[in-house]
Amino acid sequence: MTIEPKIFCLVPDMPNPSDVNPLLQEMYNNRWYTNFGPLNARFEAEMVEFLAESGSPGLSVGTFSSATTGLELILRAMRLPEGGKVLVPALTFPATALAVINAGLVPVLGDVDPYSWELTPEIAMYAHEKQDYVAVIPVAAFGKPVPTAGWQTFQRDTGIPVVLDTAAVLGQQQVPTDLTAVFSLHATKPFGVGEGGLVATSDVALLERAQSLSNFGFLGTAGVVQQIGTNAKFGEYYAAVGLTQIQRWPEVIERRRKVADVYLDKLSQFGNSIRLQAGVEGFVPAVLPIFAKGKGAEIFAAMTDNGIQTRHWYLPLLHKHPALDGVDVVNADGLMACDELGAGLVGLPFHSFLTCDDIDKICAVLAEVV
Repeated sequence: MTIEPKIFCLVPDMPNPSDVNPLLQEMYNNRWYTNFGPLNARFEAEMVEFLAESGSPGLSVGTFSSATTGLELILRAMRLPEGGKVLVPALTFPATALAVINAGLVPVLGDVDPYSWELTPEIAMYAHEKQDYVAVIPVAAFGKPVPTAGWQTFQRDTGIPVVLDTAAVLGQQQVPTDLTAVFSLHATKPFGVGEGGLVATSDVALLERAQSLSNFGFLGTAGVVQQIGTNAKFGEYYAAVGLTQIQRWPEVIERRRKVADVYLDKLSQFGNSIRLQAGVEGFVPAVLPIFAKGKGAEIFAAMTDNGIQTRHWYLPLLHKHPALDGVDVVNADGLMACDELGAGLVGLPFHSFLTCDDIDKICAVLAEVV
């Protein structure tokens, strides 16, 4: 018998319709619903200020229909050699690898650090010594901001461009001007608008080419396709929600921070029985995975039996998905950290609307297993 969840894993924190209505009325008055409309232009301009206030000044911003299309079109706009190899972590959402493939490139999987659960410059340098890459895509795993200093050094020393897949960490990720970052605006992300993606870069020409690709390849003279593009634009409805979310962001992140603080306090009782992502006390995660060596499936089952919805975040590993079977890995001996994490990671419920009682119930079930 399937038990309907009483505690959901993710619940979007979106604006009240009444808060968005004035902007929707403005959209209606404009009779402009997509195709880089005035609300989209305002949202991009305000996101430039938002990123600057978040520690990332000097960037330009462009919107896309999703982070996946944003990443794909940025890779295409970089004009990398067709069929070139791109290093990505094996522990990430499939969209990272799919964007690489859809851009005409070849993903190669690297291991992750066993504590940060992220691809590191050291792992990338090891991979670079084995074969050539046309780009590297570090991922802000589970909403942990990517430390960028090492990646700046890697890019400078190797000449290999670094594109940050920072899908779930908008508002917390610092982006230096020599790197490019791609953020998600999906409803389940901390800063969600429904659907959409955001590219932040100081390379204005690169961003212009990518946004041209999102608009069929039109560039310059109206109605003339200059490159083979697609339709991946960001609509005015989503821009209206995004403008409202900017105003709500301080309260949204504060609610999430309070939930995270309660969780961290409660989970501390488990000592070494479970492990959290390194540095989690220094940021507000997008989702909350825990690692209990070899017990991931058992925890998942116990939570399900108690009406608590969980997720196997980023699992199976990329090369275990049927559509990605045969994707190369850096180390022929396997992905040691990823393989161990794969048997012990479970995503606990984490969202703005969890109560202390909810977290107590989650931890009580966890205690029965570990």
